[in-house]
Amino acid sequence: MSEHITVRGFVATEPTTRTTGSGLAVGNFRLASTDRRFDREQQAWVDGATNWFTVNMFRQLSTNVAASLSKGQPVLVTGRLKVRPWQSEERSGTSVEIEAETIGHDLALGTAFFNRSAGRPAPLAGPTGEGAEDPDEGVDRMTGEILEGSPYGSAEDLDEAGSEAGDEAGRAVDEEESERLNAA
Repeated sequence: MSEHITVRGFVATEPTTRTTGSGLAVGNFRLASTDRRFDREQQAWVDGATNWFTVNMFRQLSTNVAASLSKGQPVLVTGRLKVRPWQSEERSGTSVEIEAETIGHDLALGTAFFNRSAGRPAPLAGPTGEGAEDPDEGVDRMTGEILEGSPYGSAEDLDEAGSEAGDEAGRAVDEEESERLNAA
């Protein structure tokens, strides 16, 4: 069975990532999603059943999740649902997995700061208030494209700088993960 779904829940295990022999980043974590409802008799919110999912991630998504998420954080996961029966010599069961396409913090429950990992960098943060430069000056607010005469330089300069920054961040995560795997 393979269906496209979105699940809201909490990260139940620390996300892990590793690099395969061919250089592909892969990772996973467990996701707990508990139904809540308001019980009018008790005049209180009550928890229903908890569904457990293994979330599998590939490529840049795996690297970004390992650097961004921690156990206990609320998230939204969109991807393909895969339900498969399994059996060993002593036991049998059903594996419920999501092959993630996108993952993000649930902003209904908190705030987050986005940092682009590759491509054009996000506008630089600076002082706010009277006399401060508009961080969107020189950027088309609808498309995000860099406009001619932008204080950020040309789109090509930003693409190159963003790629270098993304490569550097990826190397730092790879080195940290290699050290963690070697220590295990």
